[in-house]
Amino acid sequence: MGQDLDFGLLGPLEVRRAGSVLDPGPRRQRLLLIRLLIADGQAVSPQVLCEELWPQQPGRSPSAALSSLHAHISKVRAILEPQHLRRQGSFEMLVTQPLGYALRVAPENRDTVRFERAVDQAQRFMDQGRPDRVVEEAQKALDMWRGAAFADAGHHLFAAQETARLDELRQTTREIRTTGLLLQGRITEALNAAEEITARHPLRETGWALLLRALYLAGRHPEALQRYTEVRRLLADELGLEPGPLLRALHQGILHHDVPPLQGAPDGEAAASIGPAAGPADEAAPDARGVGAVEAESPAPPPLVRPAQLPHSLPVFVGRAAEGAWLSAVSGAPGRPAPTTAPSVVISGAPGVGKTTFAVHHAHRIASSFPDGQLFVNLCGFHPHTPAVEPGDALHGFLTALGVPAPHIPEATADRSTLFRSLLAGRRVLVVLDNARDEQQVRPLLPAGAGCLTLITSRNQLPGLITTDGAKPLRLSLPSPTEAHEALEQRLGAERLAAEPGAAAEIIRLCGRLPLAMAVVAARAELDPSLPLHVIVDDLQHTDGGLDAFTGFDATTDVRAVFSWSYQSLDEHTARLFRLMALHPGPHLTAPAAASLAGLTPAGTRRALAELLSSCLVEQPLPGRYSLHDLLRGYATELTHTQDTGQGRDHATLRVLDHYMFTAWQANELLKQDTSPDLDLGTPSPGVALEELTTVKQATRWLNAEHSVLTGLLHTAVSQKLDHQTTGLAWSLAEYLNRQEFWPEAITALLPALEVARRRNNRLEEGRCLRRLGGIHGYLGHQEQALDHLRRATAIFEELDDVGEQARAHYITACALFLLGRTPEAVVASERGLELSRETGEELWLAECLLELAWFHSNLGNLEKSLLYSEEGIALFHRLDTPWQLAQGWDILGHNLRRLGRYEESVATYQQASQAFEELGDHRNALGTRMRLGDTRLAMGDREGARADWADALANAEARAMSYSAQQVRDRLTALDMGKDPVPPVPERVVGKHKLPVPRSSDSAL
Repeated sequence: MGQDLDFGLLGPLEVRRAGSVLDPGPRRQRLLLIRLLIADGQAVSPQVLCEELWPQQPGRSPSAALSSLHAHISKVRAILEPQHLRRQGSFEMLVTQPLGYALRVAPENRDTVRFERAVDQAQRFMDQGRPDRVVEEAQKALDMWRGAAFADAGHHLFAAQETARLDELRQTTREIRTTGLLLQGRITEALNAAEEITARHPLRETGWALLLRALYLAGRHPEALQRYTEVRRLLADELGLEPGPLLRALHQGILHHDVPPLQGAPDGEAAASIGPAAGPADEAAPDARGVGAVEAESPAPPPLVRPAQLPHSLPVFVGRAAEGAWLSAVSGAPGRPAPTTAPSVVISGAPGVGKTTFAVHHAHRIASSFPDGQLFVNLCGFHPHTPAVEPGDALHGFLTALGVPAPHIPEATADRSTLFRSLLAGRRVLVVLDNARDEQQVRPLLPAGAGCLTLITSRNQLPGLITTDGAKPLRLSLPSPTEAHEALEQRLGAERLAAEPGAAAEIIRLCGRLPLAMAVVAARAELDPSLPLHVIVDDLQHTDGGLDAFTGFDATTDVRAVFSWSYQSLDEHTARLFRLMALHPGPHLTAPAAASLAGLTPAGTRRALAELLSSCLVEQPLPGRYSLHDLLRGYATELTHTQDTGQGRDHATLRVLDHYMFTAWQANELLKQDTSPDLDLGTPSPGVALEELTTVKQATRWLNAEHSVLTGLLHTAVSQKLDHQTTGLAWSLAEYLNRQEFWPEAITALLPALEVARRRNNRLEEGRCLRRLGGIHGYLGHQEQALDHLRRATAIFEELDDVGEQARAHYITACALFLLGRTPEAVVASERGLELSRETGEELWLAECLLELAWFHSNLGNLEKSLLYSEEGIALFHRLDTPWQLAQGWDILGHNLRRLGRYEESVATYQQASQAFEELGDHRNALGTRMRLGDTRLAMGDREGARADWADALANAEARAMSYSAQQVRDRLTALDMGKDPVPPVPERVVGKHKLPVPRSSDSAL
């Protein structure tokens, strides 16, 4: 069971073998190890591991997470398992069981277990009356800590419970050690230890008891009494409680110089937090005022009326557990440092997301922590008919609720605010300010006493309160799909949803998970229990993205009306940008794209986006990227068709199309690898702002983020018959999709460009489209379509007498034939391309054909001829300074060197090629090179090195959704595990398993 391995979990993960530190690998491998160690030898199912370590992401299939898990299991085994066992395919530590994966580690090989055993031993010594050994064992236990427990998994739920338990035990151990020091008479050391304990956990009774006792034994009686007064005030301010029996008894003993003897370690009750569990209020001793040092305390404020103004909580409220836990922590959880001023939280979010519902629900949950009452006011900051409540009027209501007679309420708002703060000083009152308009409306209503909490809801984020008043922001996002389903189930019942699960899921989707929209639709279903849910779905689907189906029963439940209250607060330029965002296909846009859409300056765009963000009408799911909720998009669509002219919408559409077309072309030029045609795009329309892309990394990142937007805009250009934009976007998008192995999508993107070329009788452009389509069909294994497209393209170029285009057509034809397993025919086609390239004098294409022939001959076993071709091609690429083609040459040379048995040279050449492809943003070829590097390592006899290369390639392929490359690597790993030869005799042929979209009638000839 890996007796020589040791795991440190009391801090960042540490793995040692026979005393030497091992690198447990990247963060995800560390998390996997921690999760299995927490399971304490029990099997954890692959499903649980995937859910906890690879949370589901949009567009990522569950099988991708499972494949990533398998790759990480393999990497962890490479670290933990002995090499001789790995070669045999058997494992003794990270084993596979029927229920999942389990990590077999002896208990004593984990520092968490050793820590707990040391604490138990210290407790036994305490029971035996051996304080010297108590201190020794407790110190030994504390010295095992190197930081926070499970530090690498600090934000993961699977570690939260165990982390909290160990933290509690660590604090108890400090208290045991301090008790031992006192019993030994080491008063100064005990005093320092107790000071540290109370600083770490100011609301924990045991630490204060140890500190008071240490001060008393040190002869510092007045200071002990003063510190008791301090803790008493702290508990009253934070929790509204008197000290518990332990502290009260100790205080009386210090007053009368009759301190009870210290016997043993702290008992369970004393070691607990002194929150509500410390004992009910009726256990408190009689008021100690007038006894000893407590006489110096200030008199209590006069009694006030206890208001209870909270509206009723929604009976069907569900979810928001994470937000509620965060809010509880901010509002004063036991063990947190004592606040010096009243905490306040600004709860913001989109219209209809449930801000008030959440605030009221949570206020009811924590109301018992505020025994002096709860105040609530709807400030009507966003209401179409009711004016916003003035701060003075709100204060008048609060003061009246607190029992201040009307004649005693000052006239001036500032004086009312002062009186309000004075009355709440030293009290524990919860204040809820709902629907606030701005910071000026809120500030006079904020209490100052540290015992109060203010919850503020607003459609604006109120950044001024966060900047200058120390408020904490909490922006409510949409509920998760699970929470949305639970909310619908609460309203309609589990049986009704179970009867039509598909319809229920579609209702949630069409409502965009917006709580208000779901409530409106659910109310309709509740009013007519016999109404099938699929009928409601039909109604929602026939609104064409509008909001008619979400019309409520009054203004507060009408989705369109609720949206309008926020929209009406915008200035003219911001409102126009909001409307025009409906013309953008989504899912998100950048500031330059927004500037192009609205024709605004960069500064004006930044201001408008900031206002939309603050108003929660747009979201910022990623830094610098802005999006509209689906229902807000529907609202913006209604507005732009009623308030903007058709010409204004057309100009906005042309500007945004130009923004993406020119930026995409710029990105592809940076990533250009071979054959994209030289299109004349002209110049951008006036008012277009382009993205600034200057590096391969920037271009790759932009295309990865925007390819779905480009797809949506291509549909827009096609539907509006904008031929120029259709062609430019089609080629740019197809280039990107081809690099990412999204070949069916690349074909779909190119078909509109082919249609435009045919409609305009542009034979050259038609031939280029057919050539590229044929090459992509070759990747997909569609033999008939690939060769037919390429023959037709070649015929067009011969008809036009364009020798250069003919050479490129033969080059692509050779690629397709090779991929289809017809390598001898591929050689003939490539040699024809080489001949034509020599005729045109185009050295770039001459070198391309040379490398192509080198690759074909290498796979036919003609290694000497292959080396001659590759050396000539590489020399040309060196002279032409074409790094991408040069990397291709190194890749082919690495293959030749492996076939010749020159393994060390092959490894070095593959590594050089892989690094070059990565730097150029060509991840597909980088993955292929890394895979073939593993082939070389396997040929050298290094099975684990090959496994590591393939596992890394698989993880990267899955992360980039490159399914074809990922499957090639999986096949190798599977064969390796089964003891078969993982490397095919020749490079894999593609198989036509990809389903293509059905062509339109005009494409029937394809």
